[in-house]
Amino acid sequence: MNGATTTREGSGGAGGPRAEAEAAFADGLGRYEAGDLVGAHAAFERAHRKAGNDPRPMSWYGLTLILVERNSNLGLLYCDQAVRLAGPEPELCLNQARAHVALGQRERAVRALARGLERDPENAALLAAQDALGSRRRPVLPFLSRDNPFNRWLGKLRHRWSRRAQPPRPPEPAALGRSPRDTAPKA
Repeated sequence: MNGATTTREGSGGAGGPRAEAEAAFADGLGRYEAGDLVGAHAAFERAHRKAGNDPRPMSWYGLTLILVERNSNLGLLYCDQAVRLAGPEPELCLNQARAHVALGQRERAVRALARGLERDPENAALLAAQDALGSRRRPVLPFLSRDNPFNRWLGKLRHRWSRRAQPPRPPEPAALGRSPRDTAPKA
């Protein structure tokens, strides 16, 4: 009799912990898309606690740990662990890139996006994130090394001239991976 009671309590009622985790995860995604990072963080924490080693809630919880609580160590640990568990899934690689951008680690963000694009080269979110981060241009004089002082000087000059046309904005980690029309202010 005691075992039957424990089983029913352990299942979490009608839906069980898995259904509760999925509901919390869906709530978190909705809140994240709406721009409510604190609410999303709470929902992803609930989903992660219920789902255990499910890589998706783990990755999103890690990202919001960095964005909301500024807990970079644990947040990166969760994002990296999710990629190790599930492989380079595009969504997980995008979250990993967002986490690295939030921490000012642009090179690591670019590598995370490249891993995701190896798996799914046509993924729109990864392509939008890669476009938002930009890419390193070729040296002005390709026959000289990138470190050559003349190449560096010409590169700085080219950069100044290109910035006059359009001043760059650093990407917001929360908006990374969304197309420009998704991140435009709503009127």
